[in-house]
Amino acid sequence: MNRSIVVTGGASGIGAAIVSRLIDQGASVISIDLLPPKHTQAKFEACDLSSEQAINQLAGVLPDRLAGLICVAGVGPEAASPEQIMRINFLGLRYLVLQLMDRLQTSAGIVTVASSAGRDWAENQTAVAGVLGTEDFKSGLLWLAQNPGDWRANAYKFSKQCAAAFTYPAAVKAKAHGTRINCINPGITETPLSASFRRMLGAAQYDDIVRQSGRTGQPEDIAGLAVFLAGADAAWINGVEITVDGGYHARKIAI
Repeated sequence: MNRSIVVTGGASGIGAAIVSRLIDQGASVISIDLLPPKHTQAKFEACDLSSEQAINQLAGVLPDRLAGLICVAGVGPEAASPEQIMRINFLGLRYLVLQLMDRLQTSAGIVTVASSAGRDWAENQTAVAGVLGTEDFKSGLLWLAQNPGDWRANAYKFSKQCAAAFTYPAAVKAKAHGTRINCINPGITETPLSASFRRMLGAAQYDDIVRQSGRTGQPEDIAGLAVFLAGADAAWINGVEITVDGGYHARKIAI
């Protein structure tokens, strides 16, 4: 049986840690990114996930059956225009997931990596529901253009709110396709994007979160969970968000 697992964002950070762990476990990994993965045993397909056409071309060359899909690729708050952030962090993610959903083998799963910045999506439910209510890439872009409001001020956070909330309608679709989808919301994790997150939050808030979390997360802290959720041992887990932040959120809501 084909054991090909697709990992987007496999060139660095959390994605690279997932690629390495999967290969150590004997999987055949296809890394999707703009740059090739550091792990030489991983296959590589270049793709600009902000482009519907590029995703269509990618889908045409990927295997007909997959042993997992792990979507990590994303850009930080300073990386691009608000629209481009939404294209990569949500619209491209959603489009790729829906394109590949029916290729997942029995017991294989889809994993998306959003962010703890998006776990509060219910507090912005009207805007999030507006985007999620669009059917495809083009209609998503149209909604963004017609509703320029508050989301542009923090497009990164909004993109991650949409990605996290997508877990629930996607889980219903996944079930109909014989697969499942779950979401990981990492807390502050040491990646090439860390500096931009520190500027976004401010040094004092960033350092306070790290202090309350015990330390900054490492990509490997996320990799093990992602691999588990994509595999057969998690076959009855569907439609779940998991926050991985060293207990920071637990401290905030503890009674």
